[in-house]
Amino acid sequence: MKVIVVDDDREAIAVFEEAVKDMPEIEVTASFTDGSMVIPYLEKNPVDLVIMDVVMNGVDGIQLGGILRGLYPDIQLIYITGYENYAMDAIRLHAVTYLVKPYEKEELEYAIETAKLLLRRKQKRIVVKTFGHFDVFVDNKPIMFRSGKAKELLALLVDRQGGTVNTDQAICALWEDRPNDEATQNLCSKVTKGLYNELKEHDAHEMLLVSRGLRCVDTEVFYCDMYALLEDSKKEKKNFSGEYMIDYSWAEDRVSQLTKYI
Repeated sequence: MKVIVVDDDREAIAVFEEAVKDMPEIEVTASFTDGSMVIPYLEKNPVDLVIMDVVMNGVDGIQLGGILRGLYPDIQLIYITGYENYAMDAIRLHAVTYLVKPYEKEELEYAIETAKLLLRRKQKRIVVKTFGHFDVFVDNKPIMFRSGKAKELLALLVDRQGGTVNTDQAICALWEDRPNDEATQNLCSKVTKGLYNELKEHDAHEMLLVSRGLRCVDTEVFYCDMYALLEDSKKEKKNFSGEYMIDYSWAEDRVSQLTKYI
């Protein structure tokens, strides 16, 4: 994640750079003591997150945040300041957080982790929720699956984290009371096609890959809370209460693994 720092106090910039030097995926690409230099820089350099003070010489942080929101709607903002009375202004700009100096390193780590998650969600139209009930959202709207088995098949594929599932494995999980005969195999094939068609109706079919009796999901095209937890996301650790795909018995074994991450 590319980050720039804007603060007219060079010591404050140095404190921030020291705090994030060991954080993975954080690259401080530039720092500015003059807010008027930020826009020209962004015109030529992509940035994911802007860390800035509120009260500065020239353009103040709230004014600059408003300009950035208009020009770059997806950019993330974090305010670090010695003033407490601008928090509501920061909230109106949808800032990730508002930290008051002096701040704890843990506070900063959590704020940056939140910014990373927000970036992922904005970059990916498809969001999969596995904690509690299983649901899929496209552009913040849930897919109302007509076929319960199609939804369960997708849940199974998400649980496999991109690993392939053949027909026998799908039948064992979804139709454990049925014989694995030609009729059930045809049913599995029909459900797979139905799942693809339902996803296509919502322009989300890119997440499903099918080839020669094998099925899997492309984990790169959607955000999933379970995947984020396995990547050590602090935010998803807070969201996981011990319930995972509670409608499906085959998902119970995953709970003990996920519990180790919280």
